[in-house]
Amino acid sequence: MRKSLLALGVVAAVAAVPASAEYLYGFGGVYLDHQSWDHGPNAIENGKDGRNRNQAVLGLEGGAGFTWGEIYGFYDRESVEKSSSEQKNSMKGTAHVYLGDSGVSLYGQVYHHDNPNQSETNRVLGLGYTALQGDNWFFKPWVGVHDITSWDSFSPNQNVNGNNGYMAGWTARYAFNLGGQDFSFVNWNEIEFDRNDAYAQNQGGKNSVQGAAILFWHPTKHLATGIQYRYFNNKLGVYGESGRKQHYGDALIYRVQYNF
Repeated sequence: MRKSLLALGVVAAVAAVPASAEYLYGFGGVYLDHQSWDHGPNAIENGKDGRNRNQAVLGLEGGAGFTWGEIYGFYDRESVEKSSSEQKNSMKGTAHVYLGDSGVSLYGQVYHHDNPNQSETNRVLGLGYTALQGDNWFFKPWVGVHDITSWDSFSPNQNVNGNNGYMAGWTARYAFNLGGQDFSFVNWNEIEFDRNDAYAQNQGGKNSVQGAAILFWHPTKHLATGIQYRYFNNKLGVYGESGRKQHYGDALIYRVQYNF
């Protein structure tokens, strides 16, 4: 937990270092999600197990752009409808530091999740590309080396630390108007490959993929609602539960968001 907070603090502090850096844009919002793990077309769990994974999530996100680069982060408090002993935390911070006008960036990412039975911090350092964008769209791919600190009371290898192969992914957004209403489509995707043997055994394979496709409706400047298709393969600690044999799963997530 301390490592994750320190890393997120470093990412945030980078923005304040260059005194000559020009602030270009910023955004932020709060949201309430309902994660329905038994609603997806390929729901990995049904009945009692599926309902146990359903949860409400209260979150905060924000980002900013500068002449030197861009940052983004979020914090989720999960299972807020349950007792404090069952609640969880997830947080993520990312940064692209531009390498001149090449479109190439130095990319860094830190993700942390903890609950009473698990804790995992993922760190990625590599390269990104931010020049694929226009007035109402962007596509920003990245790739890097992956380092992990993980404790999992459910898995055969309870402590996994150090090198965990590589990660690649992207974030993308397209905004459009339909019938006089504003909409946006967002996609993020992450691929892990060449994981270490211990983590691969815990998660079901040497490689994985996870991400989400989200459709937002923006009825006002500050209010948005969305539906998210969340997908994953050999990820999220689901592999091997209760005799489950399939490695692919999905969920539907319903969101109401207020943007500052």
